[in-house]
Amino acid sequence: PAPGGLAEASAKLLARPSGAASLGGQVLSKAGVALALGVAAARRRVHRRRAKAARVAQRSGAVAEVATPVREGQRTVGRAAHWVIRTTNLKRTVDFCSEVLSLKVLRHEELEAGCKITCNGAYAKPWSKTMVGDRTEDLGYCLEVTYTYGVESYIEGSGLKHIAVTVADVKAALEAATRLGYAAEGDVVTGPEAYKFRLISQPAGRSERFFYSAVRVKNLAKAEEFYTAIGLKALGLGLVGGPGFLSALGVEEAAVRVMGFGGEEEVPLVLIEDAKSPLFKLQAWEGRNLLSIPTNQLRSAYNTVIEKKPAGGRVLHKLQSEPLNKLLSVPDLEIAVLVAPEGFEVGIVSSESFDPAVKFAYNPEVVIDYAWRENHMATVLEEMAQVEELKKKGR
Repeated sequence: PAPGGLAEASAKLLARPSGAASLGGQVLSKAGVALALGVAAARRRVHRRRAKAARVAQRSGAVAEVATPVREGQRTVGRAAHWVIRTTNLKRTVDFCSEVLSLKVLRHEELEAGCKITCNGAYAKPWSKTMVGDRTEDLGYCLEVTYTYGVESYIEGSGLKHIAVTVADVKAALEAATRLGYAAEGDVVTGPEAYKFRLISQPAGRSERFFYSAVRVKNLAKAEEFYTAIGLKALGLGLVGGPGFLSALGVEEAAVRVMGFGGEEEVPLVLIEDAKSPLFKLQAWEGRNLLSIPTNQLRSAYNTVIEKKPAGGRVLHKLQSEPLNKLLSVPDLEIAVLVAPEGFEVGIVSSESFDPAVKFAYNPEVVIDYAWRENHMATVLEEMAQVEELKKKGR
């Protein structure tokens, strides 16, 4: 039956044999009864269509969109939280981030099994993640540096252009990079694993140290369509533009879009159209951009990708919930991984849970035991060799 009281009242009207009926104290003619019944039938049809749509959405993997209460101090707009990069030598990468970019380790974790949502790539091996930034992750952007035991190299992709980081003294930072043996071209340094970082003077009054992340795309319109569909918007070049911006990107202004949520001191995504490049190919090296988004906006973005596949975007890992430390008194973390039209991975997490969790996990006093890691690597390699030997013997 259709929801609400109108259908119920209409059913009562059917039981009355007279040529007039009463509804809410009013006397209705036969025409009035017919009108009421017609409205009730229309509502039933709407209800059936909605029920059908819900069943289709459920089969497609879509999730219910619900309004969530906003706590005091909680963000109401999304933000970019971090970019995942790879390393085959964690100490070298940490040293570069410290001495050249003036960043610090925020936390470090050793994990015995590969990430089920491929945070470290498609490797079912022990790995570690090291968060590197300038302030707690609930406030600032950072890098998630992943190291997978037994992986000796990564193929450099052509999609990630560079990540812009602000420093107090650009000249001093470039000199530090040169001392460590890294090449610099203008204000762009090529660091460990061939990742490029553009060094920018820290603007007065700005707390956020990261400035933007820039990626190449072959079709700017499609990329913009996808990111707009999941909640970002074009912000204008004025947000990140300045001396040397376009020359650092190597393109004209018309080939650039700056995408973000419009929040304070956010780190936007800069899309650079490179339609003529014959060498455009993404690799695991490109990593992943993570967005922290309020739950209702996250579910809406996820359903949009599931149902409409904007510009060919798709879901890599379905939306799932992860329980967090009970001391936090927050809902389970919701997380999914999407794929943008060009193949870039975009992680989305529920900010109501993610932000308190990473603040709780902040551990700048952590000491990375590199000697233990060397021994662990030897163990992992030995176990891998044993597995390969068993495979050869057909066991």
